[in-house]
Amino acid sequence: MATRLAEGGVEAVKAGNYAEGIAMLTEALKERAAPLWHLERSKAYLRTSQFDLALYDAEMALRIAFDRANRHQMAEAQLRRAITLFRMGRFADADICAFWATRLCDGARAQEDDGQQNKVDGNGDYTVRAQEVKDGARPSEQPSGSGDMAAALSAASQHSKELRLRNQALSWRLQALTQMEQLAVGHDGRKPHVSVKYPEPSQPSTTGNAPHDSSAVDDDAGGESSNTANAPTATSGRDAWERLWIRYHDMYAQQRIRCSFYQNETSLTVDIFLKNLSLDKVAIESEPRAIKITPAQGVSLGSYGGAIMLLLFGEIKPEATKYNVKSMKIELILQKKTAGKWPTLRCDNADIVDNLSISPSQGVSSNQFCDFITALGYKDIRELELPDFDRDCSAWYSALLEKLRSRVYNGRDTSSATKTDVSTPAVPTPSQTKESAERATDVPAANLSSSAPSYPTSSRKGPKNWDNIDDEGGDEDPSKNGDVNSFFQQIYKDADEDTKRAMMKSFVESNGTALSTSWNDAKSKTYKTQPPDGVEAKKWD
Repeated sequence: MATRLAEGGVEAVKAGNYAEGIAMLTEALKERAAPLWHLERSKAYLRTSQFDLALYDAEMALRIAFDRANRHQMAEAQLRRAITLFRMGRFADADICAFWATRLCDGARAQEDDGQQNKVDGNGDYTVRAQEVKDGARPSEQPSGSGDMAAALSAASQHSKELRLRNQALSWRLQALTQMEQLAVGHDGRKPHVSVKYPEPSQPSTTGNAPHDSSAVDDDAGGESSNTANAPTATSGRDAWERLWIRYHDMYAQQRIRCSFYQNETSLTVDIFLKNLSLDKVAIESEPRAIKITPAQGVSLGSYGGAIMLLLFGEIKPEATKYNVKSMKIELILQKKTAGKWPTLRCDNADIVDNLSISPSQGVSSNQFCDFITALGYKDIRELELPDFDRDCSAWYSALLEKLRSRVYNGRDTSSATKTDVSTPAVPTPSQTKESAERATDVPAANLSSSAPSYPTSSRKGPKNWDNIDDEGGDEDPSKNGDVNSFFQQIYKDADEDTKRAMMKSFVESNGTALSTSWNDAKSKTYKTQPPDGVEAKKWD
């Protein structure tokens, strides 16, 4: 009974029905305590601005996970605790808890005495800074090398979860410290208050934490309700815009799309990393200062459901635009109207409204967002006329981007803009045969864009075109994104029967420490277990 209630509560929270989710999870928790149920209820409380209750649930989940010695759930609970403290404006405490989450992901002892909460100056202000965290951040990647790769295959799923969790915690550390550094010296948000890594939480008072009516719209959701009609200060002013930014930032983090570009004097190549798309699933339109990518009905661009509008720094020739829709990305080849290097791909403030993340990027800060949105002339959140966030957060986010994007786009000089459908894609049309389609999708971008300068070299292979260096690798390698399991599945799926036999024989005989794709080598060879350096192979009865 408790499990069914909890499952229903989790689904309700995912659907944005927070009041229903809280009620079902509360009933389930009366029968049995479970860290995951507390974490889900904490999430629901947080999204209905019931911060004390959200913090209580996060700390309860942490305590139970600690008592059960479940390291992964402990890390998840510390991160949930950090996010809640961030929402409460306790930025120093948020960084400390996020730091503890990263230490758990790194394999540190659960009761490690790291003294993070004691890093304060004479005034009691926390002394850790965002730049210090950036400088000390190490890349989180899968092990490399044939032995390491094969060993990682057997535990790819769990390892990938740890990587994602650690990277999330690191991201929240940077956000918390960035916000903290904007506070005045001596502000309470700069002072650590958490002193216990695994507290014994006490049930908070529900005063001021009554569950929200699911039919009402929160002040920072952008809609009107009977609770806010007579309270203009709740939907205007800096605090209101910062609350809006918190929701915006959460949705951006969930739905952002990775993007990269390179250029020469006359052209740009833009890679937008989206998987499992094809020509019939997207429509691409080119204008002098913008590229619009619209998904077909029922198709999502990654986790983002809206259209992508890339607002460019300078003008291009729309009729010369070409594109490739590959298995891992959309590749755009753009011809500049005027020759010369651009200082950046996008126009000012485009990073706020296009949902694209050009690496390296930490996203948009609250100050940048608030200054931008108030400069557009909005005085009150209700003027945005957004959908109910709690009912459909994705629709709310898409509507917000579209509203802000229209102000940016319409405020630019578009007198010479004439919308042009791209009619000469660099990929095959559906009428082409499969064989010709495979050849067409493999056409390198270098053949589609104008020539770029090459430089003197002593290499026997001749001069290198450094502007097209990214093309040489073909489609993005899934193994570089930490998804080793998918990488090997793809190799096995596309292999012939001999290769499959070789992979299976070598992997099974070596207990996952070797992987061969040559049947000529594998058929007469017996593979021994060869664990990576520092790892000991054990036999289990």
